[in-house]
Amino acid sequence: MAIYKDSKFSNNSTKLYEKVLEERGVKNIYQFRTKIFDKIDLSTIPSTKYIWKKGDNLFKLANRFYSNKDYWWIISYFNQKPTDADFELGEEILIPSADIFGRL
Repeated sequence: MAIYKDSKFSNNSTKLYEKVLEERGVKNIYQFRTKIFDKIDLSTIPSTKYIWKKGDNLFKLANRFYSNKDYWWIISYFNQKPTDADFELGEEILIPSADIFGRL
Protein backbone atom coordinates (compact mmCIF):
# COMPACT_ATOMS: atom_id res chain seq x y z
CA MET A 1 0.00 0.00 0.00
CA ALA A 2 1.37 3.39 -0.92
CA ILE A 3 0.08 6.51 0.75
CA TYR A 4 0.81 9.82 -0.96
CA LYS A 5 2.75 7.99 -3.66
CA ASP A 6 4.91 10.41 -5.66
CA SER A 7 3.79 13.23 -3.39
CA LYS A 8 5.60 15.91 -1.45
CA PHE A 9 4.00 14.33 1.65
CA SER A 10 5.82 11.03 1.18
CA ASN A 11 8.26 10.55 4.06
CA ASN A 12 9.28 8.10 6.78
CA SER A 13 6.11 8.62 8.83
CA THR A 14 4.17 7.26 5.84
CA LYS A 15 5.52 3.80 6.65
CA LEU A 16 3.90 3.99 10.10
CA TYR A 17 0.52 4.78 8.55
CA GLU A 18 0.93 2.03 5.97
CA LYS A 19 1.63 -0.48 8.76
CA VAL A 20 -1.35 0.62 10.88
CA LEU A 21 -3.72 0.55 7.91
CA GLU A 22 -2.42 -2.83 6.77
CA GLU A 23 -2.94 -4.26 10.28
CA ARG A 24 -6.52 -2.98 10.20
CA GLY A 25 -7.20 -4.38 6.75
CA VAL A 26 -7.71 -0.97 5.17
CA LYS A 27 -6.87 -1.12 1.47
CA ASN A 28 -8.01 2.31 0.31
CA ILE A 29 -8.79 5.69 1.78
CA TYR A 30 -11.16 7.95 -0.08
CA GLN A 31 -11.25 11.68 0.38
CA PHE A 32 -14.18 13.71 -0.84
CA ARG A 33 -14.30 17.38 -1.63
CA THR A 34 -16.35 19.71 0.52
CA LYS A 35 -19.86 20.14 -0.81
CA ILE A 36 -20.49 23.57 -2.30
CA PHE A 37 -24.06 24.59 -1.61
CA ASP A 38 -26.07 26.70 -3.99
CA LYS A 39 -26.61 30.21 -2.72
CA ILE A 40 -30.08 30.76 -1.34
CA ASP A 41 -31.79 34.06 -0.67
CA LEU A 42 -31.61 34.17 3.12
CA SER A 43 -33.60 37.41 3.27
CA THR A 44 -36.81 35.52 2.49
CA ILE A 45 -36.52 33.32 5.58
CA PRO A 46 -37.98 34.67 8.83
CA SER A 47 -35.44 34.73 11.64
CA THR A 48 -34.96 35.69 15.28
CA LYS A 49 -32.17 37.96 16.48
CA TYR A 50 -30.01 36.41 19.17
CA ILE A 51 -26.99 37.72 21.09
CA TRP A 52 -24.13 35.20 21.32
CA LYS A 53 -23.37 34.66 25.04
CA LYS A 54 -20.67 32.97 27.07
CA GLY A 55 -21.23 29.20 26.96
CA ASP A 56 -23.18 29.27 23.69
CA ASN A 57 -22.41 26.86 20.91
CA LEU A 58 -24.19 25.84 17.73
CA PHE A 59 -25.36 22.50 19.14
CA LYS A 60 -26.98 24.13 22.16
CA LEU A 61 -28.69 26.80 20.08
CA ALA A 62 -30.01 24.25 17.60
CA ASN A 63 -31.36 22.15 20.45
CA ARG A 64 -32.96 25.22 22.06
CA PHE A 65 -34.59 26.62 18.91
CA TYR A 66 -35.25 23.42 16.93
CA SER A 67 -35.32 20.73 19.65
CA ASN A 68 -32.62 18.91 17.70
CA LYS A 69 -28.88 19.52 18.05
CA ASP A 70 -28.26 17.99 14.62
CA TYR A 71 -29.53 21.18 12.97
CA TRP A 72 -26.58 23.25 14.18
CA TRP A 73 -25.41 23.63 10.58
CA ILE A 74 -28.52 25.64 9.66
CA ILE A 75 -27.57 28.39 12.12
CA SER A 76 -23.98 28.16 10.96
CA TYR A 77 -24.87 28.42 7.26
CA PHE A 78 -27.41 31.18 7.80
CA ASN A 79 -24.77 33.31 9.54
CA GLN A 80 -21.99 32.22 7.14
CA LYS A 81 -19.77 31.10 10.04
CA PRO A 82 -18.67 27.46 9.94
CA THR A 83 -17.61 26.95 13.58
CA ASP A 84 -18.41 28.13 17.09
CA ALA A 85 -15.02 29.88 17.17
CA ASP A 86 -16.18 32.23 14.40
CA PHE A 87 -18.81 33.79 16.66
CA GLU A 88 -17.89 36.50 19.16
CA LEU A 89 -19.34 37.29 22.57
CA GLY A 90 -22.04 39.95 22.27
CA GLU A 91 -22.40 39.44 18.54
CA GLU A 92 -25.91 39.62 17.14
CA ILE A 93 -26.71 36.56 15.04
CA LEU A 94 -29.83 35.38 13.29
CA ILE A 95 -31.59 32.11 14.06
CA PRO A 96 -33.76 31.03 11.11
CA SER A 97 -37.33 30.18 11.95
CA ALA A 98 -38.16 26.49 12.39
CA ASP A 99 -40.44 26.68 9.32
CA ILE A 100 -37.24 26.57 7.28
CA PHE A 101 -37.54 22.78 7.53
CA GLY A 102 -40.49 22.87 5.18
CA ARG A 103 -38.19 24.47 2.60
CA LEU A 104 -35.29 22.01 2.86
